[in-house]
Amino acid sequence: MSEVAQLADVSPSTVSLYLRRPDEVSSRRAERIQTAIDRLGYLPNTMAGGLASSRSNIIGVIVPTITFSFFSETLETLEKNLRTAGYQLLIGNTEFDASREEELIRSILSWNPAGLVLTGFSHSRKSVSLLAKSDIPIIEMWDYGQEGLDMVVGFSHHTCGRLVAEHLVRHGYRHTAFLSTNFQRDIRARERYLGFRDAIADAGGSVVLRELTGRSNTAEAGDLLRHMVDDHPETQAVFCSNDMVALGAMFECRRQGWSIPERLAIVGFGNQDFTGSTIPPMTTVEPPGKRSANISRGCCSTDSREMTRQIRQRG
Repeated sequence: MSEVAQLADVSPSTVSLYLRRPDEVSSRRAERIQTAIDRLGYLPNTMAGGLASSRSNIIGVIVPTITFSFFSETLETLEKNLRTAGYQLLIGNTEFDASREEELIRSILSWNPAGLVLTGFSHSRKSVSLLAKSDIPIIEMWDYGQEGLDMVVGFSHHTCGRLVAEHLVRHGYRHTAFLSTNFQRDIRARERYLGFRDAIADAGGSVVLRELTGRSNTAEAGDLLRHMVDDHPETQAVFCSNDMVALGAMFECRRQGWSIPERLAIVGFGNQDFTGSTIPPMTTVEPPGKRSANISRGCCSTDSREMTRQIRQRG
């Protein structure tokens, strides 16, 4: 770093600042520093930097899946903004497994990270104990409505479910169903179901619940829908826990010759890339995967009504 500073005619502290927070260095000095780095082939030793500061430049992020676009968009936005601040992401994927999350928390904490981002409030007792003993900033995202470990940014899935129910009721649907991934794996889907169920009940309607055995599977979703309609032919609309489940339901409707929405209205969650290309285009809820928020100790939220003010009604 001293050699880079000498060649660029700046102080070593300016080089350090450029490597950590390049936006805080003037463009003229930044250009000289980068030229010196390229000429010398300099690579910063992040491990040594972490030892010197007792904290690495790593931010751990743990998500339940990287398959769904709303989580991948969240990771992309985090990476973009943290990179400009001199941090690097260390990503963990739990596959909705609490024991896997515990393993990932142990692994990430061993890197002495500068912070940790978790998904939701549900953690094992050991995970909570590990996090309580750490002295790093912790953010729980994609959920809202209870006190978190440190900081929380998200929205109410219960409110989201109610809003979808209110949307369907306004369009004349009363006999409904909720087709979902397994609640033991996807706790947030359960919250959407509870909000949906309560609002439909308030409107004098009914809700039939069907859960998949595991992760989102279009074939199993189609089978569940077919059997559910056989048992409850009065069903008019189906709210699905995510767009992949809704896609399976739409495939089954096509196989059975059931028109959408005349025979069955289908609503997904997530607004994944394919939802505008299905036949008919899928009605879905778009969660705020890229929306900015000012985060402080305690909680902040994205207004769920704002999020769903335009449920993307297509089918």
